[in-house]
Amino acid sequence: MIKKTASLFFILIIIITYSYSQKSPDDFFGIHIGADRTLVKYTDIIKYFRYIDAESERIKLVEEGQSTLGNPIFAAFISSEENINQLQELVNINKKLANPDTISKEEAQRLLKKAKVFVLITCALHATEIASTQMSMLFAHKLAASKDPLLLGYLENAVIMLMPSINPDGNIMVTQWYNKYVNTEYEGCRMPYLYHHYAGHDNNRDFYMLNLKETRVVNAVLHHKYFPHIFLDMHQMGSTGTRMFVPPFYNPLNQNLNPLLTRETDMIGTFIALKLQQKEKKGVANSYGFDAYWPGGSKNTAWYKNVVGVLTELASVRIASPVYIEPNELRMSSKGLPEYKAQVNFPDPWTGGWWRLNDIMAYELIAVEALLEIAAKHKETFLSSFYKLGMTNVDKGSTDPPYGYVIPIQPHEQWDIPATYTFLKKIEENGVRIYTLGADVRSDNHIYLRGSFVIPMSQPFRGFIKVMMERQHYPEIKYMRNGPVIEPYDASGWTLPLQMGVHYVELHSPLPGMKLTRVKDLDYPKAVITANSEGNYYCIPAKFNRSAVVVNRLYKKGTTVFRYIKVGDSKNNAFPVNPGDFLVKAADTNAEAMENILTGTGVSIRKITIDKPGHIKKISPPRIGIYQSYRASMDEGWTRWVLDHFEFRYTVLHNKDFIDKKFSQKYDVIIFPDMSRDTIVKGTYRPSRSYYTQGTPPEYRGGIEKKGVETLKKFVQQGGTIVLLDSAADLGSKDFSLPFYNIMQNVKRDEFYCPGSILRIKVDSDDPIGWGMETDNIIFFSHSPAFRTRPPILKSINRKVVAGFNAVGPHLLSGYIKGEKLLNRAVMVIRFDYYKGNVIVLGGRIQHRAQTFGTFKFLFNSIYYAGM
Repeated sequence: MIKKTASLFFILIIIITYSYSQKSPDDFFGIHIGADRTLVKYTDIIKYFRYIDAESERIKLVEEGQSTLGNPIFAAFISSEENINQLQELVNINKKLANPDTISKEEAQRLLKKAKVFVLITCALHATEIASTQMSMLFAHKLAASKDPLLLGYLENAVIMLMPSINPDGNIMVTQWYNKYVNTEYEGCRMPYLYHHYAGHDNNRDFYMLNLKETRVVNAVLHHKYFPHIFLDMHQMGSTGTRMFVPPFYNPLNQNLNPLLTRETDMIGTFIALKLQQKEKKGVANSYGFDAYWPGGSKNTAWYKNVVGVLTELASVRIASPVYIEPNELRMSSKGLPEYKAQVNFPDPWTGGWWRLNDIMAYELIAVEALLEIAAKHKETFLSSFYKLGMTNVDKGSTDPPYGYVIPIQPHEQWDIPATYTFLKKIEENGVRIYTLGADVRSDNHIYLRGSFVIPMSQPFRGFIKVMMERQHYPEIKYMRNGPVIEPYDASGWTLPLQMGVHYVELHSPLPGMKLTRVKDLDYPKAVITANSEGNYYCIPAKFNRSAVVVNRLYKKGTTVFRYIKVGDSKNNAFPVNPGDFLVKAADTNAEAMENILTGTGVSIRKITIDKPGHIKKISPPRIGIYQSYRASMDEGWTRWVLDHFEFRYTVLHNKDFIDKKFSQKYDVIIFPDMSRDTIVKGTYRPSRSYYTQGTPPEYRGGIEKKGVETLKKFVQQGGTIVLLDSAADLGSKDFSLPFYNIMQNVKRDEFYCPGSILRIKVDSDDPIGWGMETDNIIFFSHSPAFRTRPPILKSINRKVVAGFNAVGPHLLSGYIKGEKLLNRAVMVIRFDYYKGNVIVLGGRIQHRAQTFGTFKFLFNSIYYAGM
């Protein structure tokens, strides 16, 4: 018996030793993680996570999807061995609690007793904010190897979902760039290109639009696969302010947020701050800068889906190089924290000195451990609140108007049907339930036709639906009674159907009596060719954005494309041909080939008869160039996203390309994204973050310079087209001396202020740049220019206003505007004839973050105009 007991004891010792023998990250890599000038790249971070996944029963590593450039994105589930073994059962419980109207109250209570609190932690969405990727390995190792009974107890109640990087492409880029210049004059300098292929820093502005692959992966993790209850997104900020931001957030507060959820967010942030203070970590602040109004960021969007969203921001270093901050360099000028000195929300300021990568990681490690502790200790609170938030939304949707939204889909009620399906697909992907109407119904003195889509408000994500569909009225909260209005962190208006040009109706009466059928996995309708047996042309509607996909596919096959340039003249009596409609000779493309081209576009076309050839004009495939400054522009990235997703072929141009003697022979149209004239011409840059102040390698300096401007002038004079987006318009007024000016120049903020709002404009849809657009339209205005034209002096220069504001307001549709009278009769879109070519000025954000589908055609028409 003694021998048997001794043997069992020996076996137990072996098991325990094996269970906790995992190598630390330092031992695994043979370096000190967090040391100055030392970074572990993403692929090696994943190697370490694979290692501890194999070594520990407390970790399960799952590939959740791929990035824009094809790198895998992982989540590591970390909990007790028992929880990991029953992970799928726990996830199933989460799913039921996230849909509380599908279970009884009795079942809910039973599930709440079995449930564990799930905590999602995401790292380095912004790739230069790299410390959390390094910290993630330390945190994972501690949870996998710890023998601390307190920590093991927390893991009994909680499941950590740790994503080491949700922007792996950027992490790889930044690490390679940093290592290239470490120990040189340019150590820690900024990259000359975006750290996300399309969005750069704007990748945290995509969480309701879901344009980016990475965003869609995180959205699926949050709202389709695992339904975590708490979500921490870890970031970094400038070097010369506070050391760390934690919640509570600052004003304004979006009124669609449930106070219970904001209190939980505040509780977590305050607990993290307490733990940091106990560890004598100075410089932690809350309630400043970052507000609770705009819903587009990672944790912001999650708020409206009943998830407790938490943000941390740490002061940065120069990637992995330390910075020394003199006391006089510490400053703040933010809402809620106008000065760098001790106050209620900033009780223990940091006094300056060296600040290192390891310092950031130390703060972050305390924060994530504190989050685990409070989540585990208050498991019942967070779980019951999660269920209650969803149930409250379901109940309010049945008692409080609006009761839902109807999105008509019939051609006479909806302008751009494929864009409407794009909108619905995005809403569904956000986790919203969508239905179709099974029969015509009258409600609110309106007849809704069978087949229309209905989004009822009685569902768990009611808050998200409302914040997307309603028009925003930015709250005029002031710093003091007679003080200025508190500015928003980002946009003040974003109403998604307005941005996308989708018509919808708000329901002010309850839905009972409507015959509704749930739809899932929405896709574009099957394209149909309505044939006229005598027709000699296929007619592709200019009113559909996705007609550009069809046209670009035709170009790729070498098919000749025309545009209709007169008001309807067709023997097809069902529908007239409209100005700008695309035409393809039926003899050039058979029906089967055309059906293949239409596949997946949602674009239905007609075969018609054109009997007046003078009413059509051939458009050659435009050879497109887009300028990419070495002062990386997010607007440039989003413009490429739009071009790629509508299948335009283009060439990215850099400064050196504008001194090419054959420039005019290579391109038809050049696009300049939203950036200042000085950035384009001189390459000047005003850094927004102190850790970008290092020098730039010589090969990435400057702009197109005077030689480039002369090349552009010659290009346009000989028949080329340039398209100037928003602030780039200054290139037209200053360097081309075109007869227009920016009325916003030198206007002070107390005279005019419009921070990211949707405004009303009128479009000349008979002009080639306005073809296919609704006359009453929108423009997304974000600190944008607005113009007035002058009569031209030279015969070789002329101007045509394509879109602008009415003579009197109101101009605001959603958001906030002060001094809107200044916009009366102002113009936003102008087409200039310049010798044999054209300069097209597109003011406002016509492709803002790839969200403003309602104004994409300004860009598309400008491109196709170059081929006419």
